[in-house]
Amino acid sequence: MTATARPGELRRVMRIRDGLAVTVGIVIGAGILRTPGLIAGYLGSAWPILAVWVAGSVVAGLSTLVLAEMASALPEAGGKYVYAREAWGPVMGFVAGWSELLVTRGFSGASKAVVIAEYVRLLAGRGNVSILAGAVVLGFFFLHTRGLKASTVFQNVTTAVKVLVILVIAAAGIWAGDMAGFKGGEIATTGSRLGGLALAYLAVSFACYGWEDAAKMAEEVRDPGRALPRILVGGAVAVGVLYLLMNVSFLAALTPAQMAGSKLVASDAIAGVFGHAAGTVVVWASLLILVSSLNVNFLGMPRVAYGLARNGLAIRSFKHVDPRGTPSKALWFISAWIGVLAVTGSFAKLIDYMMMVAIPVDCMVLLGYFRLRMTRPEMERPFRVPGHPWVAGLTIVLYLAIVAILVGTQPHLALGGGAMIAAMVAAGVIVARRRAAPALPPGA
Repeated sequence: MTATARPGELRRVMRIRDGLAVTVGIVIGAGILRTPGLIAGYLGSAWPILAVWVAGSVVAGLSTLVLAEMASALPEAGGKYVYAREAWGPVMGFVAGWSELLVTRGFSGASKAVVIAEYVRLLAGRGNVSILAGAVVLGFFFLHTRGLKASTVFQNVTTAVKVLVILVIAAAGIWAGDMAGFKGGEIATTGSRLGGLALAYLAVSFACYGWEDAAKMAEEVRDPGRALPRILVGGAVAVGVLYLLMNVSFLAALTPAQMAGSKLVASDAIAGVFGHAAGTVVVWASLLILVSSLNVNFLGMPRVAYGLARNGLAIRSFKHVDPRGTPSKALWFISAWIGVLAVTGSFAKLIDYMMMVAIPVDCMVLLGYFRLRMTRPEMERPFRVPGHPWVAGLTIVLYLAIVAILVGTQPHLALGGGAMIAAMVAAGVIVARRRAAPALPPGA
């Protein structure tokens, strides 16, 4: 399939730089802007804060290696849904795909819209967050009706500016700060240390989430066998480095006590060393960062819905691709769902439940790597995970340990996340059985 695909087909127009812009664009957003304040409150001191960011980046990087092999071997629209379907069958494919649409990507998109609305209200001095968040979602819907080309150009420009802004904020904090966060200002945390670590890891996981989003658009990537691994691995490394720079910058300018509870640590850090006016500039810059990130939710999610529909696991209309190359009916659904969540949800609640679903489902998808190695050894794999099977095995062990800690320390969240997953499994069984049932003859 080429860039001149027939009507109704997706078009291969994305280059490596477009894919990197998608990866960096979606990952760096509400997470790095809003979670540092939450994490400082959970952990209370500088070195544990940095350690949990390093841990999250390492797990994301290892996961990316495993996913890159599956992405290069199965370059279809839908990403993780495709790998779960091929490894475990339609039920787990249904769970992987719909968990992304309804929970992980839906909740993350809504949380970004909420934070954008909060920052607009902060700058304007007034406004209703729910109404503003709904308006943000509506604006992105109309942007994406213009087609993939317009969306990727917008993404490339905003991501380039975003990376520049982040580097400037990081450099300013490190250069002008006095390393206050490493000299004291620790705070006493409530609850168990392990429980605080679990909540902090959920927040970091949210901030790192999206490392695989370019894989959802595999059918629109040129030379996917070569390009997708470079996009996935390169994006994960870039994000990890930028996140560490940002957190060192925050701790250079602020103590953990000053960070705790802040809704925009970046603005507080820059305002603390350069004054209020500089902090306001950072709020504007943060809006740009969020806009770039939310754009990718609207890029990736319709492609997941398209992939599900093409295999009978979603309604047929999601397969419709308009003349501009956009799965337009799926875009309508995604926009409506994100809008509903955005006007009714809060940031902290959205990310906690999102990650309690995402981490176990991702563990299932990554286990598909071993399943495919055993059942499909003949499959062409342009990229192979180095250090097989140890690197992939370590990744799975880390995921299982994280799930165990979360269940043990956050039983109420685990119960809610487990109920969502169970409901999707039940729905997947029903849909898969109907899909497999033979059609009745006329007049039967």
